[in-house]
Amino acid sequence: MAKCKCGNRARIVSDAVRSMGNGGDRCVDVCSNPICGEPGNLSLFAPLIYDEIGVNLCTTFDIGVDIAATYPTVTKATIQAINAEYEYGPDNVEIAGITGRQNCVSVTLSNITVTFALRLYDDACRLVDTLYPAAVYLPSDTCSDTYDEDTNPESVELEIFAPYGLTYMAGGEDGYMPILNYIGFMDDGNSVTQGLNMYCIAKLIDLDVDDSEVTVGLTCVLQSLYHAGYKVQSEGKIDTPKGSIINPEDSDCLRFIAGDLLNLEIKPLDLGAPAYEEGLKQECCDPDANCSGSCGCQTKS
Repeated sequence: MAKCKCGNRARIVSDAVRSMGNGGDRCVDVCSNPICGEPGNLSLFAPLIYDEIGVNLCTTFDIGVDIAATYPTVTKATIQAINAEYEYGPDNVEIAGITGRQNCVSVTLSNITVTFALRLYDDACRLVDTLYPAAVYLPSDTCSDTYDEDTNPESVELEIFAPYGLTYMAGGEDGYMPILNYIGFMDDGNSVTQGLNMYCIAKLIDLDVDDSEVTVGLTCVLQSLYHAGYKVQSEGKIDTPKGSIINPEDSDCLRFIAGDLLNLEIKPLDLGAPAYEEGLKQECCDPDANCSGSCGCQTKS
């Protein structure tokens, strides 16, 4: 930081702003004279993934609606995991340190209720309806309908590198407790936080229209993530594609008016070394005349 005296006021400005003066002798007030152009580097404060690990789960559950009776034309479906809910403590989600390994934590996942968006289609792939069933993955109760020792056990314990610590919330015996943030597609749960984050991706394995059941595979990814400032080389702003509202039957003039501006892109000749483009100029004979190719035009027969 540098102290810069602008008028009668002393201001503390960054060295970057200070260096924009004439040899450092005067101030540049970016508040009244912002800098134009594109930077060579972008200074970003970005969420960076320090470690991640994923597990695959799978279970079959009831949709909650009689598909054959309510939607007799349905033959296909797609699915998306939109939210996951869980509690903290024994037989739920637990986050604990690992003795002698201060930069890693153990995360036990159990009793996670996942809500899906199930889109139903007919044979012509027309959307019939969207349902929002939920199912418990990693149920602590081994008598649960969704429990399976091999594909959906009662819990999984994951170890993850978390060198900068965890995110906390008020609660627990000591007044604060570490938390696991879920990144989903709900309006109040689709952002990352510093610390531990989890997201899930669903795949529809089977749709049983007669029994109104679906078999859904679920990938759960656990991440440790922290925000940090980085310099990233810039290649300029995004060139946004332009969508046109002009009807294709409209005239060429209307399409021209709605189109991009004309731009002459022919460059001037580089008349000096090393390109020496002035040497490209050749006097060409009449293209309709009988002449040799020595003067630059194509030989006529």
